[in-house]
Amino acid sequence: MMNALVPIETLSWEELQQYVYEVDGSWRDIYVLDASRADWKIWADFVNANYLVKFADGDGVRHSQVDFATVEHLWDSHCQANMLTATFFVGEIGINCHFFGDYEVENDVDPQKITSYEVHQQLMDYLTRLSQALGKEVVLTFENDTPATRSPHWVWQPLLAVNGERIRVQAYWLGPKSH
Repeated sequence: MMNALVPIETLSWEELQQYVYEVDGSWRDIYVLDASRADWKIWADFVNANYLVKFADGDGVRHSQVDFATVEHLWDSHCQANMLTATFFVGEIGINCHFFGDYEVENDVDPQKITSYEVHQQLMDYLTRLSQALGKEVVLTFENDTPATRSPHWVWQPLLAVNGERIRVQAYWLGPKSH
């Protein structure tokens, strides 16, 4: 059973490091669920305006900006848009983007790169600013953990949720201990 999301301010950096950014060999996914192409466009403009970007189009050509017209073209032609990748740098953190479909904005980050509270704050700044730009909740999950991957009997909650300036964490480690 999952716990309710708690304000991030109630947790220590050590707890976040141990449980949210646990180095377990998997990455953490960042999602804007129920996204639209308009949300993707806002995301692309936001990232292009604020971060160093490396975008590889389907032909392997590298660009310094996300070419959203190329992404839309691949979605519309039903080609594999996941051939496209973008990496952008939020402070010290490289965040990857995959363009699997226009129904969710998906990024991923290696928890090994979240090495200090200051680097954690860089990630929180990105998530907060993205949530504000889109006017939507942005979530951080364990790798490939979305509502669609859960059993219908399991209430899905993200590892971390950002809505505007409000950041909440799924503090599962604080729940009742099984004996």
